[in-house]
Amino acid sequence: SRRGGDKLGRWREIRMIRGFVSLVAAALLSVAAPAAAQTTPQPGLAIADVSAWIASKGGQVEPVQRQGDQVWITVRDGSLTWLMFFYGCQADVCGDVQYSATFTSPTINPEALNVWNRDHRFLKAFQIPSEGEEVTAVVQYDLLLQPGGVEQLNDPTSVWVGLLETFARHIGYLPPAEAAPPAQ
Repeated sequence: SRRGGDKLGRWREIRMIRGFVSLVAAALLSVAAPAAAQTTPQPGLAIADVSAWIASKGGQVEPVQRQGDQVWITVRDGSLTWLMFFYGCQADVCGDVQYSATFTSPTINPEALNVWNRDHRFLKAFQIPSEGEEVTAVVQYDLLLQPGGVEQLNDPTSVWVGLLETFARHIGYLPPAEAAPPAQ
């Protein structure tokens, strides 16, 4: 009987040790998890920061617009107007954006859009139904955001603005660029 009592005591001791180890492990995990979450920044940018950044570069940015799940800003940039749509947002911090512009002109045709898509990278173009004789085309550029600040928009926005003007000329929305004078 004494021997049976020793087994029961030993069993209780093992259960107490296991319980203590589990408690310590849980405490360590609860301290480590928030620390790990704090050291891994989430990708994305605040809509307000993006709007302010575009304005600082000379774009005229209208207030944020919302319709259902869609969130966007309208940017007037010289002779062109474009939109920036925000996706994957939580509390107005968004994980990706899409630059987008719409053009209506009688000179737009499926062949011109196919040539654009074949010959140019980054901006994709397509035709959408429209009323009347004029045809409407949309051109878009998607961007996945990384952790960090709005500086990550520098290169993609330069690509967008440069190619947007090229697209507008390609479809006849803007007049052709003037030829450079011959070299002397």
